[in-house]
Amino acid sequence: MSNSNTPRVDIASSKRRQVVESLPRNTNLSGIPLKIKESAIELKNFVKQWSKLHVTGIAVLNSIKTLKIDSMRSSERELYPQGLQERCDQLQHVLDKMNSCFTNLAVLVQQLKALVELDNLQGGDKGPIHLSWSTGKFGQAYQEIYNAYAKELALKNVIKEEVAHSPKKECLSYYITSWTLQPFISNECKVLLETIFYETDLR
Repeated sequence: MSNSNTPRVDIASSKRRQVVESLPRNTNLSGIPLKIKESAIELKNFVKQWSKLHVTGIAVLNSIKTLKIDSMRSSERELYPQGLQERCDQLQHVLDKMNSCFTNLAVLVQQLKALVELDNLQGGDKGPIHLSWSTGKFGQAYQEIYNAYAKELALKNVIKEEVAHSPKKECLSYYITSWTLQPFISNECKVLLETIFYETDLR
């Protein structure tokens, strides 16, 4: 019987990484390979900024939950207690920054599409330009990452709109859990991000 506490090992991914690690690194980049590495650096910055805002949002949501639950338990039982608007404004500020970050991601995706088209016109996109990925593979990965974050941002905007009006502790907990888990940023999306960073020597 297998132990449920034993970490699951992705043997295929491990083997792929071993193969990639054996490939030589090209440190003298120019043209399209250089542009892709620069975009990967911006993508990495996007992920860092998003993660910080994500954590800030969790803290704000927890403060909203605490405020509303305390009010529900009081004699007044106010649905919109004093201080709620301030916290909602804080959450809106987080979402505004997330929307701004996402706009930057959209620009990166468009830049990658242009690079793929340029590489095709030059007769490229037939082999790896860094370690093992072609230009087209980078373009496809960026698009999938964009789609995942677009869905996640839409979910977070819904949570922002609904959390202040929630009359039940269970609903508040559900919103916080949904924000925290980021269900649309799947393991597949995370693997794509890590692979991009590894391919471009950012890991």
